[in-house]
Amino acid sequence: MMRRRLLGGALLVAALAAHESAFAVGEAGVPSLTIPPGARPNGMGEAFVAVSDDATAQWWNVGGLAFNHQRNLAFMHSQLVPDLASDVYYEFLGYSQPAGDIGTWAISLIYLTYGESVATDPSGTPLGTFTSWEGTLNASFAMNLSDNVGAGISMKFIRVDYAPDEFTQDNAEGSGTSFAVDVGTLWKMPKQRLNIGFAVTNMGPNIAFIDREQSDPLPITARLGTAWTAVSDDISNLLLTFDVEQSLVWLIDDEVDERRSEIWHVGTEYRYVNLLAGRFGYVYDDDGDFNAPTYGLGFIYKDKLSLDYANVPQAETLERVHRWSLYFSF
Repeated sequence: MMRRRLLGGALLVAALAAHESAFAVGEAGVPSLTIPPGARPNGMGEAFVAVSDDATAQWWNVGGLAFNHQRNLAFMHSQLVPDLASDVYYEFLGYSQPAGDIGTWAISLIYLTYGESVATDPSGTPLGTFTSWEGTLNASFAMNLSDNVGAGISMKFIRVDYAPDEFTQDNAEGSGTSFAVDVGTLWKMPKQRLNIGFAVTNMGPNIAFIDREQSDPLPITARLGTAWTAVSDDISNLLLTFDVEQSLVWLIDDEVDERRSEIWHVGTEYRYVNLLAGRFGYVYDDDGDFNAPTYGLGFIYKDKLSLDYANVPQAETLERVHRWSLYFSF
């Protein structure tokens, strides 16, 4: 049988597109699960687990949905390696809606495309082209345990399609599926203007493709964070956030010998007359040799519509990227 090989350059490029994804390549599968949605939290150093006040809470901390008393639609687009490939990009679309006194439900879709690749035989003769992608469908529900405490759970269905069977070695299946569960809680202390959030995400079985004898764990992660509103009046609002992120992959995968160091996130957001927002943050990842600032802007209209932008770093060999989000509350 003629051996066929997959040209995986686009796969590697996309997997290194964010510092979280670069880590995921070494220890976990499904890099799309590690890319944070929302230009607003991206601009704030990815410190958002204790905020989680829109439809992206499904990714950050599902417990935050319990305090979402409006319908909310969130969308983010980001080209991951625009200097190398224009067809490698990430999309997030999320929607949340209150369910009366019961709680809040939400759905979201994550899509990451690695772009078009070319399959060749051992002599280099092209056999055809194909598109590799990852997709996750998420359903969430959150409720208030008390006036100030919310808790929630999310269920995810994950699909990875790297290559059609006819373009892989030995015609092995080039796709895989898995599922995962997220849990989270958010505690609000209005008198202190302080929030505390905690979430554990992507708890689920390993995913396998191409070589069924081997599988990759999902990027199981725990996050603990705080958010403090330092200033709040008719003119100004100053929010300070802090998160610590810990991979839990080493707990569930025997092949990972060491616990990965924590990743630290700090961020701030200043809003002027609830019309214009400026954001700044910093991410410190010692094991990933990733230490860099983030920046962002937001344009807000009557607390209903928000257009947000963030400029975020990636792996050292890649250029910084732009992320755009649109939020709509109604």
